[in-house]
Amino acid sequence: MEDLVPSLRSVPDTNELPLDVETAKQAADGALDLRLGTTTRQEIDEWTTQLRGRIVLFAEEILGQEQTPATRAARWEIDQLLASAPQDTVLVFSAYQHLRDLARMLRRLITEYRDRTAAADASPLPGRPSPGPLPDNSGRCLPEHTAVPAEGGT
Repeated sequence: MEDLVPSLRSVPDTNELPLDVETAKQAADGALDLRLGTTTRQEIDEWTTQLRGRIVLFAEEILGQEQTPATRAARWEIDQLLASAPQDTVLVFSAYQHLRDLARMLRRLITEYRDRTAAADASPLPGRPSPGPLPDNSGRCLPEHTAVPAEGGT
């Protein structure tokens, strides 16, 4: 029986790749730095395999937890991109464009991953108020280190 999802045949085992933001960013940047006229089809295919594995890894980490309409839409978009991998018989240009699409998707996933981890690191401990601006007597908020003037004083 033929593989029903041919685009996943070349995806490396995600356990082999670390969830390393900097390495993934360098891979995406490296793929986008390739030039069509000086890159062979074999190089494009190697980069494609690497990026596909990293996309799967980041997508599982980011989209695997919560199921919202936005995450379902993102998952669908990623699945469509992975399923649209060009076959060996297509022109080099099509494979090159697909590689660039993968690199841009990986950049989006890296940004989302950084945003989520930064938000998780910035959130206060449960039950503890987070420091923030102090309200003055008029109900407006003052910057954190601005002294609140005493009433009646100047």
